[in-house]
Amino acid sequence: MSRSHLGLVFCLSFVTLEAFQAVYLGAVFQEVDSFAVGGLVFGISVVGCTLATAVMRPQELAAAMRAWKVLLVLNLFAALAWSAYFLAVQLIEPAVVFTIFSGMVPLGTVIGSWLGLPEAGGSKRRLAHFGNTLILAAILYLGAITIFGLSGFVRGGETVAIAGVGLSALSGACTAFVILYSVRLNRKGVGPLAQFGLRFIAYTFLALAAFLAGLDDKGVQTDPSKLAVTVLIGFAVIAFPLYLVQKAVPLIPAPTIAAVTALGPAMVFFMQLFDGRIDYSTSTLAGLVIYMIGALLTVYGAIATATLRSTRHGRLSQARARYRDGTATRRTRTPDGCRDRNHPHRRP
Repeated sequence: MSRSHLGLVFCLSFVTLEAFQAVYLGAVFQEVDSFAVGGLVFGISVVGCTLATAVMRPQELAAAMRAWKVLLVLNLFAALAWSAYFLAVQLIEPAVVFTIFSGMVPLGTVIGSWLGLPEAGGSKRRLAHFGNTLILAAILYLGAITIFGLSGFVRGGETVAIAGVGLSALSGACTAFVILYSVRLNRKGVGPLAQFGLRFIAYTFLALAAFLAGLDDKGVQTDPSKLAVTVLIGFAVIAFPLYLVQKAVPLIPAPTIAAVTALGPAMVFFMQLFDGRIDYSTSTLAGLVIYMIGALLTVYGAIATATLRSTRHGRLSQARARYRDGTATRRTRTPDGCRDRNHPHRRP
């Protein structure tokens, strides 16, 4: 399996587990403090991955310290992304949250390209641009039906709906910049294990402070055994998927990762049908159809661009290797104008 194919497998696995996560956490966070769960999951991950990196790849920790500015920005975006996501998923329909979140990842990459981030380097194909336009239209449509009460679930009134939509969009946009700065940190010699341990330090402290302040207190005492089970499942549906996408970072371009992650909302919609608190919404399904068409076009454009770049790079590498080995035939022009010195019609 090629590096690009392996990267796509990691991304698709991430999307599947993230879809289950959106529905599961949407139900669990109705009763459990999201900051307590997030703080425990990511806090344990920070300690475990950082210690493992210190033992197996200490040079990567040194590289991370040298790139401390990139690491700081990465931490800030990761903290914003997950704080917003965990709050949004309990306020409005999970399929809407995940669609807006997923759609804002490729759109956030476009914003990164506008801001001049070299890692963004999006597809130049018109098909991808048209796909991003459809994704934006779907996000606006889903936001509108949620605010006007036409979606499958809102935990409160119009204000709660607006907050849920806004938090979903913020989470997705921040996630796009997490991917971009992860690529930059990887190029500075910091691998997936080290990054996974170091990029959630700020979120861990933020979640701890929010939990102690009671910002997401549900007003009921959480059973410690239930919290322990939730955290254990959280490692499988929160931490592990993120590690998979982190593994994909050095294998495929950031725009391709962003585009593939946009494919998950359809899975969420069908999974949430098994969740008793969510009503079936035709309006949500219509928004997902618009979104999926745009996402497929964007994915096709991103993958085609990445494949073209990989092919050009491979041909250039082969040409350089042939010249180094002396096996390349240099085509030069002879005095009579013939390019091939061995041509039978060349004048003596």
